[in-house]
Formats: sequence, C-alpha cells, structure tokens
Amino acid sequence: MSLAKNIFAMLLVTGSLWGCSLNQSQKEGQPGSLAGSNWLVESIDGKPVLTDSEITISFAEEGRVYGSSSCNRYNGGWHIQGQELEFTHMASTRMACPDSLMQQETRFLQVLNDVARYQVAGDGRLMLETSEGMTITAVASGKAE
Repeated sequence: MSLAKNIFAMLLVTGSLWGCSLNQSQKEGQPGSLAGSNWLVESIDGKPVLTDSEITISFAEEGRVYGSSSCNRYNGGWHIQGQELEFTHMASTRMACPDSLMQQETRFLQVLNDVARYQVAGDGRLMLETSEGMTITAVASGKAE
C-alpha cells in the first residue's frame, strides 16, 4: 500500500474513533459531550458559506458558546439533553459589513437560534437542525476563536 493510502487510512480511522467516542459519551448521558469542541461552518440550510468568510462555533466547558458569524462575534449559552440542543441568551456585536456577509450572518444567526437537535455524522461533521428541518453543517476545527 502506498504512503498516501496509509495516511488516508489512518486519518479515516482516527476520525471514526473520535466520532464514536463523541457518540458514546452522548449515549451515556454525559453532559457536555460537545464541551471543548470547535467547529468551522461549511453550510447554512444547504447553502455553502461564502468564500473569504468564516463562521465558527466554539462550545466552552461551562455551557457557553461563542464564535464568528461572518463579520461579527456572537456568544450565549448552550445546553444538551440527549440529542436535543438549545442555545440561550444569544448576543452579537453589530458591525456593518458588505451586504452579502450581512445576509449570510443574519441567516446563520436565525438558524442557530432555532436549533433543536444535533448529531455528529459518521464522517465527523456536526449537524445542527431546527424543528423545521433547516440545518447548519460544520467540520471540527482545532482552534477556538
């Protein structure tokens, strides 16, 4: 097997094991299975995040959530019970940005505010979903904002 295939196989196994450990802690009812994780948003309700913009979600240990929503910063609280996820007391800075970023940011914050459940997919992506079926998809990121 080539070196590239070996590296790919190791990454695939590592990602799968990480996803399984996250799912196991959720099954065991451990609070904060998302605690300490950082995510980079890829899509909002099926639409990819604009090029040259970054939307992040960081789940702090003490039940706080924060990140970048395109051009502004946001923060608030979070709580999970099983697969249910609730964001509370959300606040955001209010800097003006180009219209396209402001529209993306508004859409992200609206969907985030309405999130009702989450799951970590088999490929390691975080899927946040509202009761109406709107979604936010994110990939793990090693850095907190």
